Amino acid sequence: MQITTSEQGKWIVLTLVGKLDNSGAELLERELAPQLTGGALALDFKEVEYVTSSGFRALMIGLKQQTAKQGRFVLCQMSDPVRRYFDIAGLGRVFTFAENLEALVKTET
Repeated sequence: MQITTSEQGKWIVLTLVGKLDNSGAELLERELAPQLTGGALALDFKEVEYVTSSGFRALMIGLKQQTAKQGRFVLCQMSDPVRRYFDIAGLGRVFTFAENLEALVKTET
């Protein structure tokens, strides 16, 4: 997993590339921690191949911490197969999803 961080308007965007497995989840937790400030945070899943239970765990921790600070936590540009993992895991209603990252950051700046 590779993660890059950028600012787009009021949004902090983490772009994820690869597999959100055990090692990817550890990296995500490290990269998420300083970004969980209560602002607007988007995770770009366009290049994510799949998510394991440890990946779901890292995302749930991030969501919980960001929500506790009244922040936004949005998962963007997810492929249909990866989105199905969320639905199968029962997390399709837990997270906020956006189909288009560019539209999200433009409309909410």
